[in-house]
Amino acid sequence: MATQRRNPLTGEWIIVSPHRISRPWGGEKSSSTGQGFTKVSTYLSPGATRSNGAVNPDYTSTFVFPNDFSALIPIQQPQQIQDSSAASTDSSKNTGTSPKDSSKNTGTSPTDSSTILGSTPNSELFQSLPAGGECHVMCFSPHSDLSLPLMGEEEIQIVIREWMRLSDQLKYNLYVQIFENKGAMVGCSNSHPHCQIWSSSFMPYLISLEDTHQREYFVKHSSPLLVDYLEEELKCKSRVVEESSHWVALVPYWAKWPFELLVLPRRHVTKLRQLTDEEVEDLSGTMKRYLTRYDNLFECSFPYSMGWHEAPNNTADSSPWQLHAHYFPPLLRSASVKKHIAGYEMLAQCQRDLTAEDAARRLRECDQHVHFTRRNAK
Repeated sequence: MATQRRNPLTGEWIIVSPHRISRPWGGEKSSSTGQGFTKVSTYLSPGATRSNGAVNPDYTSTFVFPNDFSALIPIQQPQQIQDSSAASTDSSKNTGTSPKDSSKNTGTSPTDSSTILGSTPNSELFQSLPAGGECHVMCFSPHSDLSLPLMGEEEIQIVIREWMRLSDQLKYNLYVQIFENKGAMVGCSNSHPHCQIWSSSFMPYLISLEDTHQREYFVKHSSPLLVDYLEEELKCKSRVVEESSHWVALVPYWAKWPFELLVLPRRHVTKLRQLTDEEVEDLSGTMKRYLTRYDNLFECSFPYSMGWHEAPNNTADSSPWQLHAHYFPPLLRSASVKKHIAGYEMLAQCQRDLTAEDAARRLRECDQHVHFTRRNAK
């Protein structure tokens, strides 16, 4: 029988239909092999020249640089905007920026705002707010053939500590989102293992949802939602995939993606930069093990989108929050068959075939120590 499960972080309900898991599949089959397995030269390689003419240093560890095609740019101060318009034509003075500057900074054509928003741009139906911020790229290592599960624990610790440093360094922005798209199947445009850091002047929509639901739960129960949730999960362990002294990786009860993971610290901690040395060391080993399980499941470079969610930087009281990471992998049945969000799921409500419990069991059955590419290594 189909059931619905609620995600307490967002309020979203997910339909679970396990009786559909064996239905025939004659649709698209994609390739998920390649990333992190093969040595290739890309514009992220040490010494390479990027599209904007910048030359990468011959880096030997992690490498962080501003995104050459940033989706977010720092918001100009009012005086700067006025100065820009003062040097432009009369028509551009009406919009506050010159056509040249507007096109350069936003990536849009120099169209008058009234054309974009209609004749009443300030009405309830045509609302707009600035979207300022910064975007950075971080290469995990100089090696294009080393994705995270193939790196050593000490190398992964360097990545984690760099995440912590960036979380702290960019805290003058309202929110810092660290994320990784692994594999072309999830839209990664470069095979060199890397992640991105977008720090925004606003609170992103999904973060706002999580913030609201965690605060509402805290008011009602006087304890953090995800702290209580982990306590309950550890009682039955049917959805737990990986455990360590300081961390737990599990398939959440409300999972939308087939082999989705939620990674939680055992201690109540709200931001990455608050992690202790012991927690960092333990996380590196935990990450290596559950990511090795991922790759071993279908013997491929397992694609996913992942990201860390931490408390926003605009509040003195982050007690309702709990630091956590989401992993959203699209693969469903094999290395070539992925889940599509389409049809009913786009128009009405998301649905999954494989139960969270079955997904966790299948991941637990995978070897977490030896990567499939190194089984025959001497």
